[in-house]
Amino acid sequence: MDYAVWQVRMERENFSCGTIDGNFGMRSKRSIVQYQKARGLPVTGTLDLETRLALGAPERPFMLYTVSAADLAQIAPPPTAWRDKAKAGFLGYKNGWEMLAGKFHSSAAFIRQLNPGLASLSAGVIVTVPNLEPSVPVTRASKITIILSETTMLLYDRHGRLQACFPCSIAADKNKRPNGQLTVVTGALNPNYTFNPEVLKTAAEREGITSKLMIPPGPNNPVGLAWVSLSLPGYGIHGTPDPMEISRSGSHGCFRLANWNAIKVLNAVTRGTPVEVIE
Repeated sequence: MDYAVWQVRMERENFSCGTIDGNFGMRSKRSIVQYQKARGLPVTGTLDLETRLALGAPERPFMLYTVSAADLAQIAPPPTAWRDKAKAGFLGYKNGWEMLAGKFHSSAAFIRQLNPGLASLSAGVIVTVPNLEPSVPVTRASKITIILSETTMLLYDRHGRLQACFPCSIAADKNKRPNGQLTVVTGALNPNYTFNPEVLKTAAEREGITSKLMIPPGPNNPVGLAWVSLSLPGYGIHGTPDPMEISRSGSHGCFRLANWNAIKVLNAVTRGTPVEVIE
């Protein structure tokens, strides 16, 4: 649980480990390294004494939260087949645990761990969750840098200071990984997704799909809750329905983030924001 406390503190600073889960893995180490570099601390990749002193002990790392009817309204388990997804009006959360995980930047398993003995969720139920406040706002980004070898995305403020670090997934196929200078073109909150049988050939052949399908928005949309289009056609920065897999599995080419981090990026960029992709 000690690591979870510090993951909450890092999350408030926008140096994200991806999902708060209490496990000190590679994503946590990389976020700590970037925090140490940004603050001029010895770069150890660990939560050493100097780093903990710089961060400061998080006040109230966990809090009680009352589940609301509005929360439960976001639950709408998505179909499995692509044609059925296209017919759905909204691709919501699979269950209440996934909903709370998305709301509080955690894994569903960790939310369950915080609430042992709670079998189900309903309006009015009180649960223990990570306390993400007070959090540092992400301001307008002057530049984004994506480090392919570290599956890490960095956002810099208007003064050129590192203000956020997010783990990201990159293309599984090295030949599909862009490199060099790109720019932001446009963005969208709660985007649709176009299923293209020429791109998702295996799924298209399995289901006999020969034409494009429009997939509705929602947290379980393939590009999650936010989309940022880049100057390289077909490429973008976006969310995902499976944040636990961020940086652990490859994409078809785009840069995937946890939904909450993708929304932060969307809100921080404008048309023309530079995006530097380096090895």
